[in-house]
Amino acid sequence: MKQIIYVDVLIAVNLFVNYFLLLTVAGFLHISVSRLRLVCGASVGALSSLIILLPYLPAPVSFLLKLMISVVVVLAAFGAPSWRFFLRTVGSFYLTSFGFAGLMIAIWYLAAPKGMVMKNSVLYFNISPLMLLALTVICYGSITLLNRITGQRSPNSLFCTITVTAGGKCARLTAKIDTGNSLKEPFSGFPVIVAEYQSVRDLVPQGVNSYLFAAVGEKKGEPESGLRLVPFRVVGGEGILPAFRPESITIQTGKESITVTEAYLAVSVKKLGTTGFSALLNPELITQGRQTVRKEKSL
Repeated sequence: MKQIIYVDVLIAVNLFVNYFLLLTVAGFLHISVSRLRLVCGASVGALSSLIILLPYLPAPVSFLLKLMISVVVVLAAFGAPSWRFFLRTVGSFYLTSFGFAGLMIAIWYLAAPKGMVMKNSVLYFNISPLMLLALTVICYGSITLLNRITGQRSPNSLFCTITVTAGGKCARLTAKIDTGNSLKEPFSGFPVIVAEYQSVRDLVPQGVNSYLFAAVGEKKGEPESGLRLVPFRVVGGEGILPAFRPESITIQTGKESITVTEAYLAVSVKKLGTTGFSALLNPELITQGRQTVRKEKSL
């Protein structure tokens, strides 16, 4: 018995499913991404589902085609700021797709096995919009619950907005609350925030600029005042970041706003490794800021 495939249902099903797949990947990898980009990526995946209308493809061809589609979907949704980030997102999307599809098939068989087609790695359900909504939400909820059980946190809890004020100028940027960032300025012991140079270039004092330009070979010259050097160590090695002390840093996290002055801002000419943020925040600053607020209220 031949199965009739309705193109509008096909695209709607895959648009909905791909959106939740991308949302799951973003949550699992702690990526901050706009809803518009997720919709763009899901739309690419939905349009690619039309390959179900082609004749049956050999398994190796179907696998390679699915992999190519995954690459395009991930690029549309998350971009590729680095090879490491790109490979992680593609791999996560591909594996999540397998798990998500398997879960949907299991639930569908338990509910109503008729009207299902799996062809050329594309899944088609001839179901009502209400059933589609219920199945997808159940699957997304199951994966989200698994992430929380295994220790994964919501991406919103890992990011905040900081406003840096220095030299009469302000810069507003998104920061990741990085528990691995325990950097402190050696002499004062103040916590350090690491920011990408392009996001704070208008605030950087001449001393830091001179150090950075000399370090990358753009300009020679002796470092000037306003410069502090902060040593750091990571898995891949160690180094030194130039830093300066802003007049104030306001941290907006959820419903609270914290302003700190005893902090340094280290500047990196390299990208911080992913998309959606341009600074790494030492969580100690939030703790210190909250303690200061409590002391002020008690006075």
